[in-house]
Amino acid sequence: MQSSNQLKRGRYIVYIDLLGFREKVKEKGPEEIFGVINDILEDFNRWENLNGAFKTIHFSDSFIFYQDRKGYGDWAFLDAYAIASFLFSAILAKGIAARGTITFGEFYVGLDRSKKHQIYFGSGLIEAYETEKRENWIGITIQPSAWQPYEDHNEGIIEIMQSEKQWFIRDDVLLLNPFRRVMGWYEDFLIEGFPASYKEWDVPEFPNNIQALKFLNEEAESYREKRDFTGKNATKYLTTIEFIKSILGEDIYKWSLELANQH
Repeated sequence: MQSSNQLKRGRYIVYIDLLGFREKVKEKGPEEIFGVINDILEDFNRWENLNGAFKTIHFSDSFIFYQDRKGYGDWAFLDAYAIASFLFSAILAKGIAARGTITFGEFYVGLDRSKKHQIYFGSGLIEAYETEKRENWIGITIQPSAWQPYEDHNEGIIEIMQSEKQWFIRDDVLLLNPFRRVMGWYEDFLIEGFPASYKEWDVPEFPNNIQALKFLNEEAESYREKRDFTGKNATKYLTTIEFIKSILGEDIYKWSLELANQH
């Protein structure tokens, strides 16, 4: 349990890293890479404007979406993990692999004396960087520093939300489910169906979910076709697909791919 002072000084940090970015920089022209970064930043800017409590820092292949005002609040945890899932899905929908983590801790952000350079550092950022690098999948983890304060204020809530498939508990880390929109719309589909293309529903979150699932599935299938089941990149996609299937269920997973291929 974090002390009251730590809770007052901390901020929520969503740290997302693009995978394979160095190779893309070597292969693509600078204009194309610039366009990719701008497209991703548009998604972050959208959520900055909609939410109003988080800001974005970008450097090379890393994006930091951080709580602007210091101090723990249940709302900040809920916003952090929900927006993280939307941002992650939006990146995958563009055909770009990513991995991320959510932490809570000290994070200093400010300008230097000349007011020309932004300085940022802190234990929360170090934890985010180190824990993200340890994973070998394509997804977002929620570290104990982020979820434990919420559990302390709402005893038993983490397991309840796991039963709702918001995440899967692995030891002391939560594996975030970024495809809750798919699950919700599947229930509506069974009752009413879709009178129009899925691309017109719940834009952009639901279409992003569908395109993200399609991207992950196609990448995983490409490794299966090559009979590559143990390579580092192959295991990232294959492990991720198995996690998604287990948390969504086969019916929803197949339905999502059918939508992606029919429209």
